Amino acid sequence: MDLRRETDIEHLRRVALAQQVQIEQLLRVLKSKCEELESLKGNPEELQQTLALIETLTKQKATAAEPTAGNTKIDDKAERKKRKQFGPTEQPRLPLVEAVFELDGADRACPSCGGALRPMDGQFEESEMIDFVDIIYRVVKVKQQKYVCRCGGCVETAPGPERATRGGRYSLAFAIKVALDKYLDHIPLARQERILRRHGVEVTTQTLWDQLSALGHRLASTEVALFARAIQQPVIGLDQTSWPKLEADATKPWQMWCITAPGVVCHRIKDDKAAATFTELVGGYNGTIVCDALKTHEAGARDGPGIVLAGCWAHVYRKFEEAAPDHPEAELALKWIAELYEIDEKAAAALDKKAEFRRTESKEVLAKLKTWLWSQAVLKTLSIGKAAAYTIANWERLTRFADNALVPLDNNATERAIRGPVVGRKNHYGSKSRRGTEVAAILYTLVETAKLHGVDPAKYLLEAVRAGDRGETLFPWQMTSPV
Repeated sequence: MDLRRETDIEHLRRVALAQQVQIEQLLRVLKSKCEELESLKGNPEELQQTLALIETLTKQKATAAEPTAGNTKIDDKAERKKRKQFGPTEQPRLPLVEAVFELDGADRACPSCGGALRPMDGQFEESEMIDFVDIIYRVVKVKQQKYVCRCGGCVETAPGPERATRGGRYSLAFAIKVALDKYLDHIPLARQERILRRHGVEVTTQTLWDQLSALGHRLASTEVALFARAIQQPVIGLDQTSWPKLEADATKPWQMWCITAPGVVCHRIKDDKAAATFTELVGGYNGTIVCDALKTHEAGARDGPGIVLAGCWAHVYRKFEEAAPDHPEAELALKWIAELYEIDEKAAAALDKKAEFRRTESKEVLAKLKTWLWSQAVLKTLSIGKAAAYTIANWERLTRFADNALVPLDNNATERAIRGPVVGRKNHYGSKSRRGTEVAAILYTLVETAKLHGVDPAKYLLEAVRAGDRGETLFPWQMTSPV
């Protein structure tokens, strides 16, 4: 290995330490040989010269091992950063298991004298290793004990295990795993079938779908409760994306609608993104909806007298960002939009401060931006012209945040919430039936809301099913404390 071309600092350090040990060993051998030479030849002057040379070499070695500020080529901060990046990652959520490895009986003999090796009390060479324990599927022979009274008038049977369907063959835990593999990790049912076969489970995609359908049925009431809670909030976000229809005669895709509120994500799959669908979903809502500037949204909002539409500054920013390479003056708009976000950051989570900053500082920035926009006499066919025209056309919606501290500057929270279904769409391609869209919407709603609160989706789905069976509703944020 050519050490002159090596760039790994940790590797070079290990090589240097190994060489240091070798040098020290050679120096000890050399010193011993010189002392032996003195006793044989009786020439102290030659020995003193050799020992002086050894002392000089030792000092040079120590100097080389401690680089000074004048000659070092390694920046301490960069080295620390690199070590942090490539060092072992902490694993606080993994269980810690201690494993002791011992010598076999045949190896417990000293190679020098043949004596028996005995353990050194409390002395181990310790390290960490991340291990993998394979998933185990099993067939459980269920035996529910029967009980009878001596009078013969009563026979009781012990309750059985939790199953996905009453009297079904698959456990509730099995159904939840199938659901999370598809709607959290985006593994299509056909691929799950192949994976299960490798584990010895013979199952069809239809059987897997049956478990999802049963799970969706038991969680439907929880999804309805989450949706109701979302539209009770004074400000919500709304977005939609296409959801492929896998029917043979399909002419157009379904639409996956996403509605978000603080702490809640709701998905609904509908036939289209028309104004009538908007009205069906949120027509009775009273409050502010942050959404794209679609004409169908505007038309649907007119049918809902309590709806106020707010715009998204992230969309405006992206339009000017796209125009900036060809039109440097677009950087002015980008600077002012960035200032709007900086003003909000100063207030952090304090709504009163945010309201004050927006009434004063944000409105000053908006005034500068408005003056600049109205002075832009450029063709709408140019990218900067399109960006300016979009901003002017939606100015009223875009500036609603200045008078309402609850209205966010953008709709990014909703766009993040819809990212899971978009990734799933690329893997399992959509739904084959209307029932498939309903199950997908229910499970995406619960999984994405659980993720929002940092709750384990598997635990949440399990507890939500149990709560639903009791006629209760369990929300993810209620899982933060012991259930």
